[in-house]
Amino acid sequence: MKISKSFIALSVFLFTFLTLRSQSTGIVSISSSATATTADYEKVVAAMKAKGAWDKDWTFHAIGTSQPAGLYGFGIFPDREAFNRRQDAIRPIFEQAGAKPEVHEFEIYDSSFGPAPATVPATGILVHFDARGMTEVLYDQILVELKKVVSYPPPGQISHVAYKTDDGLKVLDVWESPEAFSAFGEKLMPILGNLGINTGSPAVYRLYNCLNMNN
Repeated sequence: MKISKSFIALSVFLFTFLTLRSQSTGIVSISSSATATTADYEKVVAAMKAKGAWDKDWTFHAIGTSQPAGLYGFGIFPDREAFNRRQDAIRPIFEQAGAKPEVHEFEIYDSSFGPAPATVPATGILVHFDARGMTEVLYDQILVELKKVVSYPPPGQISHVAYKTDDGLKVLDVWESPEAFSAFGEKLMPILGNLGINTGSPAVYRLYNCLNMNN
């Protein structure tokens, strides 16, 4: 059976386009507290597990710590219905535990996940890029150029999510180590420079826990 060159070319184009994003819908919920500790977090997790609510509805979760105290984390949900179900389930748990994190939710533009580690990496980090004015067009350009110089997902990247704000796209990454993130940065920075993009210095947190329901 003969297959035309135009059909092959079209198939390659469609495959490339479809694999640019592994999830382009859903909700990311970002929570933070300047005073919470890992003991507070474990208290809430234990209560959620006791009620069977810990691993329900979300597809990914990560929590990071800053020093001397403070927690910063996020959860990824396939749609707003799943997000709302979880909020209804955990609100009483948070109130009973006395936990009052600041929570914001945003629409996801793009997300991808690497292989789930068997355990939380001891050197793992959570990275937040708060770039100003990052448009969807610029983000897509970065992704196209990155795929020319690095495998995707990049080695050591556990998760990646770009989410929509009134000030453009923001990015949350989870990496197995600072070294893996640094190696990726060596590929990323020249691309950003060529496109005239300045993301500023990202906020980096020590990864305390993560849950990946995608693998």
